[in-house]
Amino acid sequence: MDTRQALLRSARKAFAERGYAATSLEDLARTLGLTKAAVYHHFASKRALLEALLEEGSQETQRALSRPGTLHQRLMALGLAYRGQVEPLTALMTTQSGRRGGDQEAAHLAQEAMNRGIEQLAKVLEKASPGHGRLLAVIFASIVHGAYMTAQHMPGYSVELLLQEGVDLFVRGLPPQKSDNGRDSS
Repeated sequence: MDTRQALLRSARKAFAERGYAATSLEDLARTLGLTKAAVYHHFASKRALLEALLEEGSQETQRALSRPGTLHQRLMALGLAYRGQVEPLTALMTTQSGRRGGDQEAAHLAQEAMNRGIEQLAKVLEKASPGHGRLLAVIFASIVHGAYMTAQHMPGYSVELLLQEGVDLFVRGLPPQKSDNGRDSS
């Protein structure tokens, strides 16, 4: 793996574990046994590193949504692709935390990335449900993020199972419920 890819991988992990604000380029260099100059050779700033990670996520989203298959298969691919990405929502939250204070420009980048992802998904969902694409995209993004947060913070939950159930529910809806008298209550 080349140095640039190693930096991206290390930053993705550090941003997820410690947050954007609490991660320094010096920390990343030290983790990889590099000099700070080696980091700056590939990325002019921590913000540039975040931009590269967010762009990778955008490309992964586009690949998942444009692959052949059913809506269910493409949404499942999108949900699974989220695992390797810097989550824009988490990046947005962590740009304002940590010992170093906030970074408004990085927060803006993360928010733009979140909006791009929502728009990419909204275009696909608009075809399935005209007039509802953007709202459905936000709801779906919440399902995916929630599945990852639950699996990360609550032992015993599998992200794959949560995603499968979430995608099934999202695409098919709730099955009709039977009332006490055995009739469909929907």
